[in-house]
Amino acid sequence: MAKQLYLIAQFELNDADNFAPIFREHAKASRAKPGCLFFYLIRDRENPAKFATMECWEEYRYFEDHVNDDEHNAFHTKISKVWKREPDVMEADLLCGME
Repeated sequence: MAKQLYLIAQFELNDADNFAPIFREHAKASRAKPGCLFFYLIRDRENPAKFATMECWEEYRYFEDHVNDDEHNAFHTKISKVWKREPDVMEADLLCGME
């Protein structure tokens, strides 16, 4: 059985208020993709220019499909124009959950 992929990506955006609806649409589209177990979009309370995604994919191959499809490529083109720097991304394995 393949391992699930947990991913956390942190973004700091210029024009964050205007971009937030586009980010939400990407989160919704991502949740509908095969292999996506969850995809959360959160926003920092103290600095609303900071966002993070927390996502889980059944297998790495589903994540690869996600980042290589037309929806993600269009989103990436839009977001890369407004981020202050490349996002910080962590690929992770779950050690414990909400037992």
